[in-house]
Amino acid sequence: CTGRRREGRPGPRPEPRAPPAGHRKAFGADLAVFAMTASGTSMRKVWLAFMVWMLRQQAACGQIYAFEQEPVPQNRTLHTLYAFYVYSYEEAPEKKAGQPFIEFRAMQATPASNGRITAEMEGYEGIQLSIMRNRDFWTLIDPHRFCSAASDVQGGLAEKKNQLLVQKAAGKSYRDAGVYAHTVHFADMPQKDARESIDATGVYILVFSNCGHITDATVSGTIVVKNAYGFLPGNEYHKMPFYGWLLVVYVLLAITWLCLSLRWWKELFMIQNCIAAVIFLGLLECFLWFVFFSDWNDNGLRRKFLFVLSILATV
Repeated sequence: CTGRRREGRPGPRPEPRAPPAGHRKAFGADLAVFAMTASGTSMRKVWLAFMVWMLRQQAACGQIYAFEQEPVPQNRTLHTLYAFYVYSYEEAPEKKAGQPFIEFRAMQATPASNGRITAEMEGYEGIQLSIMRNRDFWTLIDPHRFCSAASDVQGGLAEKKNQLLVQKAAGKSYRDAGVYAHTVHFADMPQKDARESIDATGVYILVFSNCGHITDATVSGTIVVKNAYGFLPGNEYHKMPFYGWLLVVYVLLAITWLCLSLRWWKELFMIQNCIAAVIFLGLLECFLWFVFFSDWNDNGLRRKFLFVLSILATV
């Protein structure tokens, strides 16, 4: 997972935006707690502090990205928020879930101040959420001009003005350029869900853009990306069958050792009991990691409880 964020504005090449003051404070506090604990004499406290800090950083990872009254970017700017790892259907290691897709669920823009939607907001189409392959980002996005104008519409380079402008041939759509975009409208009720199939393998970054002039607003909703095999990111998928097959090996090893131990139980030494304990711990570790990745693949969320159990059971 990645939480790196870019921001752009017509003019100089966009620079990363510093996180909000509250985020900086929380992140700094986490590091301070870890540093203060590390200065003590108890290694157990150091390890526990590190675990707490790591869990806080991992809490938002997964193939489901939720917006909870997220402030829109400033006018004529864009942010990159997240990365999704996707296999095309043809290259997917499994195809049980069908065609990979991105789905924009219950997206809604609302005024941030008084909550009343004005006539101007009703027709506003400058707020967009898009995904595109990371390797194509600087090819598709011109950092000096990434918001469309009326001349771009006339030239066939964009469908509407004041929307995200990508570098593509005249008459081509977002989809033709490998961009999956969704316009977020102001409404009292969430929009109808929209789904698009993803055709190419790659690391897709989530782009949050505002090419209009309205900035006093927030966005809520959920973006779901699903692979042909489930919700696991492409860079995490192979861990699931790895732990599954390793679990089978440990089960066979445990059965074999149990049979031998029962056969020679009167002649066992402490070292044989220790070997049995190591086999059991390895089996438990593989089982918990396999359950963790399987649950993540089925539901799209990385559950903290299973993650902590898996870490604690790691030999």
